[in-house]
Amino acid sequence: MLNQILKAVFGTKSQRDLKKMLPLVRRINQLEVEYQKLTDEELQAKTPEFKQRLANGETLDDLLCEAFAVVKNACRRMVGREVEVCGQKQVWDMVPFDVQLMGGIALHRGGIAEMATGEGKTLVATMPLYLNALTGRNCQLVTVNDYLALRDSTWMGTIYTFLGLTVGCLQNQQPPHVRREQYACDITYGTNSEFGFDYLRDMGMANEASQLVQRDHYYAIIDEIDSILIDEARTPLIISGPVPMSTHQFDKLQPLVADLYNKQNLLCSRLVREARATLSEENLSSEKREEAMLKLLQVKLGLPTHKQLLHVLEDGEIVKDLEKLELRVRSDANRGMLQEVQEALFFSIDEKTHEADLTERGRKTLSPSDPDAFIMPDLLGTINAIDSDDSLTPEEKTEKRNAFQAEFADKSERLHDLSQLLKAYCLFEKDVNYVVQEGKVMIVDEHTGRLMPGRRFSDGLHQALEAKENVEIEQETQTMATITIQNYFRMYEKLAGMTGTAETEAAEFHQIYKLDVTVIPTNRPCIRKDENDSIFKTKREKFNAILKDVEERHKKGQPVLLGTISVEDSEILSRMLKLRHIPHNVLNAKNHQHEAEIVARAGQPGAVTVATNMAGRGTDIKLAPGVAELGGLHVIGSSRHDSRRIDRQLRGRCSRQGDPGSSKFYVSLEDNLMRLFGSDRIVKIFERFGLEEGDELQHPWLNKSIETAQRRVEQHHFAIRKRTLDFDDVMNKQREIIYGLRKEALLSENPHDVLFGIIEQVVESEVNNAAAPDESRRGSEKDGFNAGKLIAYLNLTFPLEFKAEELTAGLQDGRLVDPDALTLQIVDRIENAYGDRNAGLPEDQVQYLERHTVLEAIDRLWQEHLYAMDNLRSSMSLRVYAQKDPLVEYKHEAYKIFKSLMDQIYHDVAGNLFRVTVTRLLSLEELLATMPQELIHQTFGQFGGGPVEAPGLPGNAVLTGTVTEEAPAEAPQEPEVQITFRREVPKVGRNDLCPCGSGKKYKKCCGKE
Repeated sequence: MLNQILKAVFGTKSQRDLKKMLPLVRRINQLEVEYQKLTDEELQAKTPEFKQRLANGETLDDLLCEAFAVVKNACRRMVGREVEVCGQKQVWDMVPFDVQLMGGIALHRGGIAEMATGEGKTLVATMPLYLNALTGRNCQLVTVNDYLALRDSTWMGTIYTFLGLTVGCLQNQQPPHVRREQYACDITYGTNSEFGFDYLRDMGMANEASQLVQRDHYYAIIDEIDSILIDEARTPLIISGPVPMSTHQFDKLQPLVADLYNKQNLLCSRLVREARATLSEENLSSEKREEAMLKLLQVKLGLPTHKQLLHVLEDGEIVKDLEKLELRVRSDANRGMLQEVQEALFFSIDEKTHEADLTERGRKTLSPSDPDAFIMPDLLGTINAIDSDDSLTPEEKTEKRNAFQAEFADKSERLHDLSQLLKAYCLFEKDVNYVVQEGKVMIVDEHTGRLMPGRRFSDGLHQALEAKENVEIEQETQTMATITIQNYFRMYEKLAGMTGTAETEAAEFHQIYKLDVTVIPTNRPCIRKDENDSIFKTKREKFNAILKDVEERHKKGQPVLLGTISVEDSEILSRMLKLRHIPHNVLNAKNHQHEAEIVARAGQPGAVTVATNMAGRGTDIKLAPGVAELGGLHVIGSSRHDSRRIDRQLRGRCSRQGDPGSSKFYVSLEDNLMRLFGSDRIVKIFERFGLEEGDELQHPWLNKSIETAQRRVEQHHFAIRKRTLDFDDVMNKQREIIYGLRKEALLSENPHDVLFGIIEQVVESEVNNAAAPDESRRGSEKDGFNAGKLIAYLNLTFPLEFKAEELTAGLQDGRLVDPDALTLQIVDRIENAYGDRNAGLPEDQVQYLERHTVLEAIDRLWQEHLYAMDNLRSSMSLRVYAQKDPLVEYKHEAYKIFKSLMDQIYHDVAGNLFRVTVTRLLSLEELLATMPQELIHQTFGQFGGGPVEAPGLPGNAVLTGTVTEEAPAEAPQEPEVQITFRREVPKVGRNDLCPCGSGKKYKKCCGKE
């Protein structure tokens, strides 16, 4: 109540922000009128002028009004000109309105501009992009698909090139040298995955500075920001490589699980028939009714989407009784009753938690001859028993331990594969969660309805689906580099976004990304009529009502856009439309190639377009002449989506720029949203009024009831995204340290300093270890310096034959008094020997060896670390049973593993210092170039296609592998990469005196870690 009073008095935050923008808008318009007097050359000269003024100390905010006015005037000069966009001729007819100027100001300030569909968001982005690109740093616009990136970069690129800026566009399958050219431009368009995967390749896989493609992460505008930062946020970007050996058992277990699923289906059909027969009896006793309800509950627990069960649940009284029974069965007061109800089932399903689990009957059916098949042996206890068995020789113990561990791994893999196959059969529907095309299982995005080629469900689930559909089971993969969308975009110095629907998620944008939402008013008032939802008992009734509505509007020539939440629904409605001889276009995950073209035609007279709710986003639907008089575009939603935001996006497809239009949603009690999260209030209303088949309910209060259910789902999804981020924040800190170390080795002008900085830390650590008290030593030696321990390590790591009598610095009477002095003596000896070994090599080859000595250790151990972290995270849920917070436990365990990783990297670098040679590197590079990367590119299309770039050695050393050859004379000239690497003070060498004036060497003073 208090908030409503304050808003009424002071206005919303968006309204206050817009009020502050009005003077800027007026100033921009005044300047634009003045610029109309300039010639084209004089207007174009403004760009270098602005750049010079920035160099002289002015800020971007100082130039905002002038820069926006220049872009607006450039748009005015383009009016009437023909522009070719993706092979089609278009006449430029856009000049920014005042509301578009406001949107541009909000984007420049690093916020989110909510602008309705058709308000020209594509044009709005040109003004802040032009202004920020004047800095000379790469500015990026992120879109939802490759087509929009290409279209917008070509279309809006007309303005940028006219004003003297360069524009690039990232597309899937572009080779690295082309991608580098796109990033070298002032402004780059591309999808979020293209930007994210380029970052992972740069930071995690590049072996030379010349292989880096990205410049920096300065300023990005995300188009449809809610789709990318919210809908996509639960899916991390992962670059994977093949595992050395496949261990899955999906092909062997699939027939068993398929047979089990069929048995459960038959069992549930029988239970429903028996329950219906009992419930149809006259003078039914309470005991018999209870028995029938228990059978229905068994079906609900076993196959909740069973068609016959859904028909029975059309009776509101049965729904009410069944819910009461389920609450009683699951209550703590009736412990054990749930297990009794599930005894007859082969497995049980929980839709809300998305889990499926075998029952005792299911386990016996799958393994009748081995009752222990589903019991994991005690790993630690068994190994301890083997180790403590004195009757075994050491060799027999090793053999027995290895045999037990192999048996344990095989059983563990079997149980995991069974669990994933059960999920694949019970919880994932073909044409809803995935489709099968060209012998491959392809994921369907649950929010957009689009296919996600190259993406795979994790943890073996995708292979389980491949086994279920009897297509080729692809090779298992392991993570080589990963980052969440959330953490990638949080790296940018300045982030902004635009969408038609952000206000409902404003709290999440502010909490996670520190982005405020500004609602920009429409240029013309929106006159769309939003009708009340029509609610039916069954899907059949709902679909018939939809068909009747479509038929009536089609006859009078009004275009209809029919939005569905799944591929399955779109195909059912398409078949029904065909039976009624209504011509229509279908746009779903199976037909997304012509998405923009089909959606653009949806405003033609009599057009009927069936599309998944988010398909065609980013493409305007313009009404053909005469359509406005018929009522404009009518949008029909075949179901309410889990998220209110998606429903708003569907409604927003009509009534652009003041056009007439209308929208209506049809809902049934069988829809997942109503079944899982809806209240029983609507069911009671159906009962109270005794509505017959085909009757519908309509009322604004019912709309609010549905929105309440949607809020519950939104809160649930937000909790999942927040939890994903909390866990990834741990990995993100580790990633920053590792990629920072890698970047230092990659970009350093003197990799020798980086290498010996690591060597110094390793030696210092070993010196301190040798000086630490040792309980295994006797008497006074316990607290003395253990020179033998240090010598043993040094001679094992560095082949220099260290002797105890040589180590004199910092030692006094067998005790260490100055660890730094001893460390320096040892490091100097190693450094001198290393210099002697490389004396005959060219300097560029020495630097190459030094870089690769560091990078090889980081890359190999980081991949192993990611595998360990994946396993750690998947095991964290079990800590709940010990009353511990999985996130806290994950942080503790992750810290220990990461500390061990850093120690291992440093020791591996030290161990390889004298072992790595040019010859060995040639063999290694040849092997790497022909195996893992090639497999990655073959398996995952969106990770960058084209020829694989194998890093070439400098100087006279040339790779002779099968992937790279000597560059032909006509090879494309690659632009020089402009990596942002600023140094404010002169470079100080490790052995130079520290500039702080302490008199110590830099490496022992301010340069010390």
